[in-house]
Amino acid sequence: MTNIYYFSGTGNTYWSAKKLAARIGSARIFPISREMKQPEIRIRAEAVIFMFPAYAYGTPVMVRRFLEKADVHADYLAALVSYGTSPGGALAEVHAVLARKKLILNYAGRIPAVENFIPIFGAPGEALRTKRLALQSAATEQAAEAILTRANSSMQTFQPLFKIISSLYRLARPAMINFFRLTEACNACGLCAGICPAGAIKMADKGPVFHTACETCQACLNFCPRKAITFGRLGPDTRRYHHPEVTAGELF
Repeated sequence: MTNIYYFSGTGNTYWSAKKLAARIGSARIFPISREMKQPEIRIRAEAVIFMFPAYAYGTPVMVRRFLEKADVHADYLAALVSYGTSPGGALAEVHAVLARKKLILNYAGRIPAVENFIPIFGAPGEALRTKRLALQSAATEQAAEAILTRANSSMQTFQPLFKIISSLYRLARPAMINFFRLTEACNACGLCAGICPAGAIKMADKGPVFHTACETCQACLNFCPRKAITFGRLGPDTRRYHHPEVTAGELF
């Protein structure tokens, strides 16, 4: 049995996790956001795969805490990072956390995807989006083949620049909720609160209230059906992005 643990905001990583599970066959997928609510995380499987996006060239805070908390027993461990701009040192961070627990990361893979942090990078054009989706599909298939054959890989574990950037991001992350804004288009439907993997959005009479547990995954912003959530200088007319084959309901 193979267990796949994933973190996903706008569906890129979730899509690859679904495809990977189908390709492997005897695999189950678990959202890390749900597993973190358990008092103890005990993982027993033949193979375990951790899947997550790169945030500021590192791992999302919740993923790092999950890896630190989990009691893992498996014959084979793999980590797959999805990324829009660069995977940075995310895999090196996972390797370091596992090494401190005397665990060996057998395979480290990279899955290019569509960039979803549109407040900085903007919404992808149709040509770029099509290209990145094709790359994601191919990389997911490659990762599945590697895991099925129990391949091993090497990686660069000394990446000080990425480590510094990632550390600064983690320090600044709680304050980033101050960049979220609501427009008058918000009708307090609650979708953003339901889809938030960190549980960082609570609904009030006038709409969502953002809390410091926010992972800045951009799920709320990109899935909002009325484009009522903005971030920083992002305008309400800017095109949003989520994986075209993933619905908000799947990520609830």
